Amino acid sequence: MKHIIIGNGIIALTTAFKLLNMLGPADTITIIGPIDRTGSATLAAAAMLNSFAEIDAHSLKSDTDLYHFELSHQATRMWPDFEMGLIEAANYHLPLGCAKYAVHSGGCFDQGTYVINNAAADQVDDQNFDAIVKTLKKFNKKFDFVDPKDIPNYYPAQRNRAMRAILIHNEGWLNPRLVVEMLDTILRHNSQVRFINAKVDKFIMAVDGIDAVMLENKKIISGDVFLLANGAMAGNTLKQSELDLNIQPIFHGVGVSLELKAPDFPHENCIRTPNRGGACGIYAVPFFQRPDQINNHILIGASNFLSPEPFFHARAGSVAHLLESAINEINENLFDAQMVRVNVGWRPTTQDTYPLLGRTSIGNLVIATGTKRNGFHLSPLISEMMAALMMGEDVDKRLGVFAPERKIIRELSHDDAIKIGIESLISQHYQHGYKPSNIRMEKLVQEGFRRDLEELHYKVGALDWGIPPELINMYKRGHAR
Repeated sequence: MKHIIIGNGIIALTTAFKLLNMLGPADTITIIGPIDRTGSATLAAAAMLNSFAEIDAHSLKSDTDLYHFELSHQATRMWPDFEMGLIEAANYHLPLGCAKYAVHSGGCFDQGTYVINNAAADQVDDQNFDAIVKTLKKFNKKFDFVDPKDIPNYYPAQRNRAMRAILIHNEGWLNPRLVVEMLDTILRHNSQVRFINAKVDKFIMAVDGIDAVMLENKKIISGDVFLLANGAMAGNTLKQSELDLNIQPIFHGVGVSLELKAPDFPHENCIRTPNRGGACGIYAVPFFQRPDQINNHILIGASNFLSPEPFFHARAGSVAHLLESAINEINENLFDAQMVRVNVGWRPTTQDTYPLLGRTSIGNLVIATGTKRNGFHLSPLISEMMAALMMGEDVDKRLGVFAPERKIIRELSHDDAIKIGIESLISQHYQHGYKPSNIRMEKLVQEGFRRDLEELHYKVGALDWGIPPELINMYKRGHAR
């Protein structure tokens, strides 16, 4: 059996890793993707393994959202053993950055996320912070209220200091580059795996399913079962293939993160705000290098905007905003930090914002994309499911809610969408220095947003359903239908 995996990000690699223990002696895995991984959401990620810290005031209001959260929660619990399994599998080929003692010791993987509630944005932060606390209590998860002054390496500007903060003990982070290096090492040292440094142009159909893929250089790679897991580029691959599949649009969630070197202020824990309108707030995460080095790198993130096409370079405004926010809200001493790397990643985002996971009506084609900024976090669980499907096995039937050819999920009501959309737009403005001159001005701005959103909903026929806030511009520009 020839297993062909299109993509070489975290979901593609972890699925290949899961397949290793399921192969017969004559089976093979071929992983196709450009070695430079341009636009990789994986390499731009902070790899925060956050489930509860991602909650907002409008989360968990539907069965679909609850199931998605369940997957996230399950993946969080899987990561410690999964990373240890990677370390053991790499054995003496283990990359230098991933020592065997790294797990649970402040190395490649660690836990302890501080969520701060400051006044740098608006009341959406307060509502989302309250929702995080409420959900932690509901699920009986370990967390503590802490004095913000006691958070290690937290020295914000006085005007942006937090009034409240919590420590979530069991949510952590990794250095995604080390994890990818480890997976590459494991897979490249296996005789049943080969990598092809190329982009897939399209699928080639036969009478009874996919027969092969054609690379951009026109070379043909045949196979028996195929996994499309090339992130935001999956939509382009499907479009160019002209397959008879009804799959919703997949957008590029263009995000920027910054790797900084702060010699005098090394981070010990993840520090982040709650989610904010338009993005995931501001965060600062330890970025482990190697066990024999001083680990004083920090990853700052993240910006986000949706685009039907990829952006190959960071927008100056995104970089400036991240630096200003990190300095003012996390640590003023980061003013002297050194810029190591600017990352640009394309988070695959579907029109209904939920992932595309599972088999298609073409029997030997499986799809895994649309994970937004949760792909790295979910990868131990998604890879387990995708490997099973590629081997013809069954998985949890509930996964069918995210089937690639499903109808667009429209569980957000018209009225809620207008309310959330206004909140999101106002929050975005406050994050970028908005200062209304008086209360009346604030109300006028809100009413302007309300009129625009009502007109947009009417224009696209969204009378009994609502547009998710992150999709507003895609609907305005006609890229979402």
